[in-house]
Amino acid sequence: MDPHLQGILSRRAEALRLVAFVALVAACGGPKRQPVTPRAKPLPDVTQVVQPPQRPPSVSDYGPDILLPADSAPDAEVARIGDTSLRQSQAFARLLSADPKLALSAVDLLVFDVLIARHAREFEIRAPNERVRALAEEEERKLREQVDLELGAKVSFQDYVWRIFGMRLEDWRRTAELRTAQRLYQGYVIRYLALREDRVVVRYIANKDEKALFDAAEKVRQGADFATLALRLSEDPLRREGGLLPAFSAQFPHPVTKVGISMQPGALSDVFEHTVGDERRFYLVYCLDRLPGRDIAFADVQLEIDQDLEKRPLSPIETNAYTLRWRGALEAKSTDEKQDAPR
Repeated sequence: MDPHLQGILSRRAEALRLVAFVALVAACGGPKRQPVTPRAKPLPDVTQVVQPPQRPPSVSDYGPDILLPADSAPDAEVARIGDTSLRQSQAFARLLSADPKLALSAVDLLVFDVLIARHAREFEIRAPNERVRALAEEEERKLREQVDLELGAKVSFQDYVWRIFGMRLEDWRRTAELRTAQRLYQGYVIRYLALREDRVVVRYIANKDEKALFDAAEKVRQGADFATLALRLSEDPLRREGGLLPAFSAQFPHPVTKVGISMQPGALSDVFEHTVGDERRFYLVYCLDRLPGRDIAFADVQLEIDQDLEKRPLSPIETNAYTLRWRGALEAKSTDEKQDAPR
């Protein structure tokens, strides 16, 4: 079952169990007591109106500007209690106090989109309308198949979209196209910027036990498969991929970058140590390939990047590396500009 649907059904089941438990406690609570007349006047009825999400705009051209916030975005009303209007800015302020991490992650997403839009403009990167719509239609087709498989004739796809997303089917399709365009720009920008730089492809093993890596290095020299050893020994999540990292340049923020970027294909590094905060680990790196940078227009490699994204979707480690690198560069530039400003 779709994890999102499963989570909603689970929460609804939990709510029903709670209601049943309260009813049981009330039934077992002994003889009924006579109601006590309240001394205070009851609160007056207050009409509560929760506004539905704003309808997504119809987009005719998926240029980079779709990633940017509107210049004069309205502070829309999201709910009304009696004559009290609640606004989007107030909802964010409340979220910031209740769950700062979640609120700041939303800000990070906006920053990420703006960085992607800037690079898309700089290198004339565009997501073709027909490509966006084709990918969105494919996403809908797969979701329809999943709904049919899990729910069959119990619920129509239109009802499923309404129950899960709270949207009419037409509005959900518009949102799906916009979300698809955003992902496509992310893939285009990150992969295009990467291929413009000299890169290296490596596998690595990370372990707190230095001796375990010395033993692994000796086994590799004797012909053992590095990927298999990484799967068995590495304490890093990428062990499931045999320790394989995406191709990276010298600016890649990772413990193995400095060693890996200087290696040649087929080379095995010495065991080395890297400490992040209080965590001390040892690393072993094996170089698979070197990829020279290509100074080429995006239009000339768009098809190549499309095919690459189909085979190997953008990974979290790539998006995190992009954000750390370019957000840091933007903040450094802003600091330099402030220092150079006349006083």
